[in-house]
Parts: sequence; C-alpha cells; structure tokens
Amino acid sequence: MSAYRLHEVLVSQARPSASLGKLFGGLALIVVGFLILNVIYFQALQNLPNWPVIRAEFMGGTTARALWLMLLNFAPLLIALGLVVHMLHNRSLANLAGPRVMLFMDFRRVLRATIVLFAVVLLIPGPENIEPVRNMSFNSWLLLVPISLPLIFLQVSTEELLFRGYLQSQLAARFSSPLVWMVLPSLLFGLLHYDPGTYGPNALLLAGWSVLFGLAAADLTARAGNLGPALALHFANNVSAMMFSSMQDYWDGLSLYVLPFGPDAVETLRMLMPIEVMVILCSWLVARTAIRR
Repeated sequence: MSAYRLHEVLVSQARPSASLGKLFGGLALIVVGFLILNVIYFQALQNLPNWPVIRAEFMGGTTARALWLMLLNFAPLLIALGLVVHMLHNRSLANLAGPRVMLFMDFRRVLRATIVLFAVVLLIPGPENIEPVRNMSFNSWLLLVPISLPLIFLQVSTEELLFRGYLQSQLAARFSSPLVWMVLPSLLFGLLHYDPGTYGPNALLLAGWSVLFGLAAADLTARAGNLGPALALHFANNVSAMMFSSMQDYWDGLSLYVLPFGPDAVETLRMLMPIEVMVILCSWLVARTAIRR
C-alpha cells in the first residue's frame, strides 16, 4: 500500500530476525523478565516508609504517590523489552522507534495538533450531571506536573515500543497483510485492557475502545515509519485522562478535575463511550493531517 510505504523503514530493521519462533520466544521472555523484575521492584517498595498505607492506595490510585509508583512499574517491562530485542533480534529500543529526526519531528507535529483538539474537547460543556468538579487546587496540581509528565511518558513509550515498535514491525516483516500486523497487536493491546473486575459489564466495551486506539496508533506508525505520531497521540490521551479529568476515586491522584462517577457507573460510561470513540477518530484524523508528507 502506497500510504504505508514509509513503514518499510521499521520493517526492514525487523526482517533479519523475522521468524515466528523468535517472536513468540521473545514475547515469552519479555513476560518472564517482567515478572522477575516486577517482583524485585515490589520487594524494593516494601522498604518505603508507610508501605502498608501506600499499598492500600494502589487499589484506586487515589494519591499522587500511588500513581507515580504504578507508572514507574512500567520500567521493568521496558528493561525486559530492551534486553530481549537485543539478545534475540539484535535490535535496540531506539531501533524500534524509528529514525530520530523524523521521530522527534512527527511527535512534535502530532502533539501540537492533539493538544489543541483535547483542549477543545475538555472545554465543551457536558451534561449537567457529569460536569467535572475540582479535585485539587491548581498550585497543588502544578507541583505534581514535573514528575507526572515523565512517568506518563514512560508508560506510553513502553506500550508503544512493545506493541507498535516490536510486535507490529516483527509481524510486518513476516506477513504483508495489515490484517495481521495491524490487527493482531491491537487485539492483544485491547485484551490486556480487559478488566471486568473494575468495569463490570462495560469491560468489553472499554477493551474494544483500546483495540480501536491500537488500530489508530498502528496506522499512524505505518504511515510515518516511526513511533512519533503514536507516542504523541497516546501521551496526549493519557495526560488528558490522568491529569485533567479522571473518574472519581479511580486513578484520580494526579487529576486537576474529576468526573462525578466511578468505573462502576455502568449506564453513564455506556452513554459516554460513543463520545470517546469520536474523540479517538478525530484525534487520529488530526494526527494523519499533521504528518501528511
């Protein structure tokens, strides 16, 4: 497909080690490595003062320190990914992301565009019963920004490097059809966001939203030949959701405002899902326009 001609920039780096055996073995090693490093991470956390209190805060992510530690937990996964792609595929994390100049350029272009879009969305008044309410003072929130932004970027970059940088390029080096290299990583991305314990009857809908997001990020990666657009879109989305308008009592420890309902508000979430889908579609179109060559 001519629209995806730049995808070859990433795919060519994956082609020398494109066997399915190496890919499945790599995924298995990433999981094992992450589990080992995760145990080490949480053992280290047990030495923190007030650890029993912090551990209880993990359940809802209702404090800044709990959310910071949860986001920092993506570091073990990033380390495991970096080690595995080096050992099995002779690739680096930078290699998974694409050429540095284009990466930074496309990231900046898409981030600027999506910031404008998300700002407009946040300013649009919603129904009265779901209008956001202030969660903390602006000065308190501002003090959290220098730590929160890098940790959110750690989260989104780890996910993009794994799903779009590693899985997508390795599959595309083996299969030419986007139905394989675009859809399979997106389905796995959605599956890992399936959380019936938190979202109940809406868990499948939320997982479907994640699949849609994964498809948008996969398309942008293939069009750009680097992870810049997907990183920018993911970063803008997560900053908006975690630092500006979180759900009440659920991952709201960093948020300036909270929506007056939680993940157990089944009907309210179902009412908002079409809006969330439209936001993703609009942000995808905005990003596509921003990287048009």
